[in-house]
Amino acid sequence: MKSTRDTIYDTLRQRLTSGHYPADASLVPLALSEEFAVSRTPVREALALLERDGLLVPTRRGFTLRLRSDEEMLELFEIQAVLDATAAESAAWRRSPVDMVRLDAHLDHAQSLNEPAHIRRSLNDWHDAVRQAAHNGTVVALLRTLDAQVKTSAPWRTPEVADTFTAAFAEHRTITEAIRTQDAEAARVAMLAHHGHDRDRRIRQRVRVEAELTSTTASDGSADAQR
Repeated sequence: MKSTRDTIYDTLRQRLTSGHYPADASLVPLALSEEFAVSRTPVREALALLERDGLLVPTRRGFTLRLRSDEEMLELFEIQAVLDATAAESAAWRRSPVDMVRLDAHLDHAQSLNEPAHIRRSLNDWHDAVRQAAHNGTVVALLRTLDAQVKTSAPWRTPEVADTFTAAFAEHRTITEAIRTQDAEAARVAMLAHHGHDRDRRIRQRVRVEAELTSTTASDGSADAQR
């Protein structure tokens, strides 16, 4: 059974990695303890863990989101891609029959869905299955932290229609088949290419959101100037 701290940690982590909070949000222990109807101790402990994960930075009153520069964000994408490619390469050598069934099941399920958010969730499950098939706990732990940092820096925000996943499905299928045939180099290269495409999509979304915010701010300033 999860502790109160861990439950709060999981909830806040999910919010942070899904773009729930605006960039200037302030997470104050007192306010969160009232929201979760608990004392401030488990809230403070959960926030401290999120700071350790690189998702928050402390302020005088509590914590705020850790904002990363473009260069820092690209560094995260690069490290994440290398580690995931290593996981795919290892999975090609170490996967068991059970691992292959899981990979096929997650990919088949994703292709049966229509809602973009549900498709992404199922494809994330596929990525988790690749990492588990690598049978390397250190890589899995490092990638869990990196995933959260990437999602906080560039969360999926822009709605997409389901048919934009056609290329992504093909990429996932290519990696799956390389793992099945134990072609470690092909699995590694295909995973790197997949991450490159994913990185480019997320960067476009981040830049689009920034442009929209800039435009809104400029419009508000013009309106104030005309009053």
